[in-house]
Amino acid sequence: MAEAKVFPMNAFVSVLRGDAADQTQLDMLAYITQAEIIDAEFAPVAQSLSKAWIYEQEPGLTKYAEGDIAKLGNQVKIEALPDGEAARAQKVLEVLGALKAENDALKAEVEALKGQKADLEAKISPLEAKVKTIAAQDAAGETKVSVASSKLDEMTKKLNDLMAEVDKVKSQGVVVAGVAGADGAAPAGEALSTGPKVGGEPEADFGLGGDAFGGDNW
Repeated sequence: MAEAKVFPMNAFVSVLRGDAADQTQLDMLAYITQAEIIDAEFAPVAQSLSKAWIYEQEPGLTKYAEGDIAKLGNQVKIEALPDGEAARAQKVLEVLGALKAENDALKAEVEALKGQKADLEAKISPLEAKVKTIAAQDAAGETKVSVASSKLDEMTKKLNDLMAEVDKVKSQGVVVAGVAGADGAAPAGEALSTGPKVGGEPEADFGLGGDAFGGDNW
């Protein structure tokens, strides 16, 4: 066990009240717990570990609650915690120190990730603008293709209608020719039979109704 050591009365009172730790209080807590150093963040834990020992060493300090500490003097001598108690106190403080170190590392990692995120956002922002532009161009292209497709469909329909009309005209022309032959139009052979006959021997009157050279008047 370490040799007893004297500390200012105010340091003891601040520990017992749980006041914010100044350097004098931190030095006293480090001595009591036999820790190498007490972080200000862990002062409340060290205070809790030390209060019972302080009361045990100086029962008169209980009078501080009544505001009567003037009789206790300006300084108080106190011994460090016994080895077993000090080891347990140090273990608690070591765990807290490890947790703090881990937390600090995580905070640093978070800050680094924030920086990386900012860098990525700076790089992505122009790309997003390009993507929006390309998307707009694609949409315009799709609109043009849709319009062209509609026009093509319209022209195809007109062409099909025109071809149907042509087919209809062709079909009607063939029907008319057939009907004319059936309703009285003379068949080709009969039409030829009603015309002048050719071939064979010539008639004696040459078709004039008599023999032009057979009378007395010739």
